[in-house]
Amino acid sequence: MGKQAATTSPVYAIVDLETTGTNWKNQARIIQIGCVLVQDNQIIHQFETKVNPGVAIPSAVQQLTGIHQRDLQSAPTFDELAPSICAMLTDTTFVAHNVNFDFSFLNMELVKAGYPELTIPAIDTVTLSQILMPTAPSFRLRDLTSYLGIEHDNPHSASSDAEATAILLMDLMRRLHELPTLTLTKLAELNLKLPEQTAVMFARELAMREAAPVNLDNAHYVSNGIVLHKIRPRTVEHPHRKFPYPRTKKQKATFFGDKYQYRPVQAKLMNSIYNQFRQPDGSQQLVIEAGTGTGKTLGYLVPLSYLAYPHGQIIISTVTNVLQKQLAQVVNEQLGELLPFQLQAVIVKGNQHYIHLGKYVRSLSMNEDGANVQLLKARLLVWLTQTTTGDLDELNLNSMRSPYFATIQHHGLHTVTPDEPFYRDDFLIRRQQALQTANIVITNHAYLVEHAAELTNDQQASYLVVDEAQHLSHSVMRHSRLTIEFAKLSTALNQLKNLVSQRDEHNLRAVFAKLPLGSYNIELLQTDLGAVEQALEEFQTALLNLLPASQATTGYVEAMVPVAAIAEILDFTQPLMIGLEQALASVQLHFNALQRLFDGRRDSWLSLDRYQMNQFSSHFAVLAQANDELHRLANGVDDEAAAFWVSYIEGNELGNLKLSGGLLAQNHYLSTHVYPHFKAMVFTGATLFTSQRSAYLYQQLDLDPETVKTKHFGSPFDYEHQMELLIASDAVEPSLESEYLDYLATTIAEITTQNPCQTMILFNSLVTIEQVYSRLRKTSLFDQRDILAQGINGNRDKLLKQFATGTDSVLLGAASFWEGIDLPEDQLQLLIVTRLPFDSPDDVLVKAQHEHLKRQGKSPFYQVDLPQMIMRMRQGIGRLLRTDRDYGTVVILDPRLITRRYGKSVLKMLPQGMPVAAIPTSQLAGRVKKFLKTHGAV
Repeated sequence: MGKQAATTSPVYAIVDLETTGTNWKNQARIIQIGCVLVQDNQIIHQFETKVNPGVAIPSAVQQLTGIHQRDLQSAPTFDELAPSICAMLTDTTFVAHNVNFDFSFLNMELVKAGYPELTIPAIDTVTLSQILMPTAPSFRLRDLTSYLGIEHDNPHSASSDAEATAILLMDLMRRLHELPTLTLTKLAELNLKLPEQTAVMFARELAMREAAPVNLDNAHYVSNGIVLHKIRPRTVEHPHRKFPYPRTKKQKATFFGDKYQYRPVQAKLMNSIYNQFRQPDGSQQLVIEAGTGTGKTLGYLVPLSYLAYPHGQIIISTVTNVLQKQLAQVVNEQLGELLPFQLQAVIVKGNQHYIHLGKYVRSLSMNEDGANVQLLKARLLVWLTQTTTGDLDELNLNSMRSPYFATIQHHGLHTVTPDEPFYRDDFLIRRQQALQTANIVITNHAYLVEHAAELTNDQQASYLVVDEAQHLSHSVMRHSRLTIEFAKLSTALNQLKNLVSQRDEHNLRAVFAKLPLGSYNIELLQTDLGAVEQALEEFQTALLNLLPASQATTGYVEAMVPVAAIAEILDFTQPLMIGLEQALASVQLHFNALQRLFDGRRDSWLSLDRYQMNQFSSHFAVLAQANDELHRLANGVDDEAAAFWVSYIEGNELGNLKLSGGLLAQNHYLSTHVYPHFKAMVFTGATLFTSQRSAYLYQQLDLDPETVKTKHFGSPFDYEHQMELLIASDAVEPSLESEYLDYLATTIAEITTQNPCQTMILFNSLVTIEQVYSRLRKTSLFDQRDILAQGINGNRDKLLKQFATGTDSVLLGAASFWEGIDLPEDQLQLLIVTRLPFDSPDDVLVKAQHEHLKRQGKSPFYQVDLPQMIMRMRQGIGRLLRTDRDYGTVVILDPRLITRRYGKSVLKMLPQGMPVAAIPTSQLAGRVKKFLKTHGAV
């Protein structure tokens, strides 16, 4: 087979197994084996065989792998294959994507066949990918091959998976070989606990470097023992002339060239912006609703670029960090290619999104951390050789919730001093420098609301674009709202106590043991922390005493508390708050004394000592921030729009109590704190309006309808032929809960069984998803389709990745699934709306907002509830058509759309030209099938 070549380089055996199940003990057996041998970065042999397992193959496995019982009748058994498998794998290094499964499963089959377990080294490409490709969006094999452009036509086929993993391994080995030697050394110092012998790969590479040293390339530099990526200097243009804006159709056609399609609606959008802001006496606030498919992003970027160039700025704000990234791609990849001049762009987001280099490097000295934390440190080491921004969001980490990240996140420029070792490398300082020369600043609504004044150099030459503008007022509300999580404070307090306790041998007590003044302050700190603990317990008890006994139900409790009562508790002139403030001030005083002792003997300390001082400072910052937030809450008790509420789990009140507070209305915050910093503003989105007059939108955006200019640009899609909306005329009312849930499950099963296409089902709550999911499990649908449910099968991102690669998957989602999801072409063909998306009337904030509006003599339903529902409905239906090639059906399983007067208002705001029909539930499945059949879908 060629594996015993004269060279001494290792042979890697990349193996993938398809099995009847994941648990060998439950009689799961191998049904297919794929193996690819790689040596010297070349495939030298390939092997594939099906295996007769001697047991039935579950239908779900048949659907996943495409392997059926009949395919295995004449296949060899594993016992017959075992001798050749052992011979093939002898003296190789076993490789698999999730080696803990494939290696152990194969060994168990070998033992069952009477052979000894393999004792060869085994490595895992999942873990290698996590370390060497830290910014990959996902580490499933199917996602990695797509990310790297590796041909992988038959996922879940052992031969295809093994070959794809082999190519992945060769890519990973190349990346490993390109790592700086210092980074490899740092990785070795982490003593990583990786699956099987995966760490051998790093040891082998490091041994090669010791035998043949490699110099650091020009793209990197070393700072304080860490390899970082160089920043490309920003070029600042000194233009000698202005460039004419392409006004006419002919000029635009030339401007877009062959690479981009000329869109008439987009052209009108561009001209409306350019002409509006070229008029010196025209309105400087422009609201634009641009339907899906208009090319909205380039539609506002192009005219504003010509208006702002060369000395102005464009500030673009959107709702999420993901959309920031997408906007940056449009700016860098499309706008930069089109414009005849250069523009510099920078992404700006909250401080906590950036790594603090000093804190991270100090954490490397702590090898006592768990295996998962050490793996995170390794990924960060490699990432620092790649990133030029220090933005932790580049890592796509679900583990960002890990407490470890709280210790390395940045807390702002005020935490960085010129004597900091990484001062010149600090990513926030670099970001501020980039901000000074940037022509385009891409931020999010939350940052805009809080830092509008910092985003622009000259308000007389700055244009603001609020994309997804319907969310801006919610960001103001979130900015005003604060939550004190006492469990988080308790965790920080316990960490502080451990750092000064007598029980732990390796803490600050040991650090200062030989310094009498240090030991004295340690004792004082221990007393101070006890006083903080007592003050926090008294605070929580006072909050719980505000709740009447009738609200003490089982399970989760969330209840409003009277503003007057909260004002009394948060009175910083009274003993309760005085005691808490004095205790915290005393901790700060005595820790400052320790810090002065520590700084006076800088050369005397180990890196572990510095890490522990940093840990105390970080954990105390949590308590200090909570104290600041309590002051902010106290300052808001006099606002008539203020509301306060507490939440906890009955039976463990002091363990998870939360106090929240904030405003129920934005009170002209935008017009006083945000808009004055910009010369002109564009507010845009695909679904901004909820009625013809749209008073709701103007109120939410704090705009004067008399002075603002409004433009509507409809979608270019042919809704009459690409889409239809069906309403179940005899659907069960949601108020009949048990009957309604049975109706939903039965109807969903019937429609989806008869229409095997990509289907998304929108709900109003995770509880309803769980209840319907449990009912669907009892139907035949589970044997036929891949059912993905939010809150059951994974989080939003994971479910969307799985769904987007399916062919007839069914996705059950709520809340965030109503908007911000792009599933073009055959990724979505059927959308089922289970219930009109009103806010729950039992929600504590909804109740508070209703009471606030009633006090003003306004109708909560027409002022807020109905407009919000219409906007969500428009957003939800907008998921179906994303390109002019898409088609599909929307099914509404809520009769209120035709039985309530407000139903007409909702239907008026849905896409014009879309056919709408109210029919009995029994006809829905057939009607959907008929529509999809006309488009060749089923």
